[in-house]
Amino acid sequence: MDNEAPPNAPNEEQAETSLDGLEPMTFSTLGGFFAVPLLIIASIVGGAVVVVLLFAAPSAPEARSIESLLQALESGSGQRQMGMLLTKEKEHWQTALELSLRFGDKGTDEELTAAELEKVAQRLSVVIRKELATRLEDGVATIPGRSDGSRHLEFIIRALGRTESPIAVDGLLEVLQSGLEPYVSVALRELGDLHSIPDTRRAIGPILEILERSGRSETRLIACTVLSLLGTPDDRRVIDALAVVRLTSDGEIGWSAALALARLGSVAGKSTLLDLMDRSFLSTGDRYEVIDAKGRVLRYPIPPQRIDELLIAAMEAASNLEDTEIWAMISQLGSDRSPVVRGRAAEIVKARKNAA
Repeated sequence: MDNEAPPNAPNEEQAETSLDGLEPMTFSTLGGFFAVPLLIIASIVGGAVVVVLLFAAPSAPEARSIESLLQALESGSGQRQMGMLLTKEKEHWQTALELSLRFGDKGTDEELTAAELEKVAQRLSVVIRKELATRLEDGVATIPGRSDGSRHLEFIIRALGRTESPIAVDGLLEVLQSGLEPYVSVALRELGDLHSIPDTRRAIGPILEILERSGRSETRLIACTVLSLLGTPDDRRVIDALAVVRLTSDGEIGWSAALALARLGSVAGKSTLLDLMDRSFLSTGDRYEVIDAKGRVLRYPIPPQRIDELLIAAMEAASNLEDTEIWAMISQLGSDRSPVVRGRAAEIVKARKNAA
């Protein structure tokens, strides 16, 4: 997991990527709802910042058109030689980044019709299919790091999702079915962003399979969150799968499953939610888990800011449930020592009273 260890952790064992100052999660309706998956998703999004700093990101006087960017992607890929990007290959890598950012910022992108976006999605899907095939032919089942041009393909997948075209769903499903990481995690995130498109519900089956078989914590965290967006309260497949994950997984994965269950209106994760709304529980023990570059699992006390985020995330999720004990905990947090937590608890209680 590419997260930063708390300030009190030994410097040599800190995670490589800082959580501060990264782009917020873009699951539009989720907002600050799921704090736990932010630990993982921030590391995915943060790559754009690294590229901009290292390579001065594309900054031509005149922005290239979408068509020219697509043609550049279709003409090659961003591979490395001896750990270094060659000039031509770096251009392809930056092109993938630029296209993903262009679609991520609708205000600066040229206006494209739905039909044009559909064609863009089709072309990007072809590029992704070819890149996946190349990696599968090389016998690469899992990519532990982000070398060998992996960022190049990640940015293309992000660009595909950001077209917001129903056609993009098929391409993202192909990524899920490939089983290649870290691309599966990126595709899951984009499917979460597209949750308002009915076609994304076709991804529920593949996501359930990933949730069951994946040994990658980041992937399982994101899968729980996305299932809460694509599933419905009466979908027993989703509810049962999340309930199993909640009971069989420790730490953040189990927490994320409990939050997802509550988001879907299920009380199956009630005991976990009560813990997550208990500051004393979160403040004791080494509950903050970090996996360093060598794959070692390190545990530390949860940082104070993260505790506040978890309390708020738990309240947000629990507010979907009608349970006396849960609402008593939310009301109790109205007297929490943190002004942010107190304020959010008051808002949630007031909203419930107004609705009643």
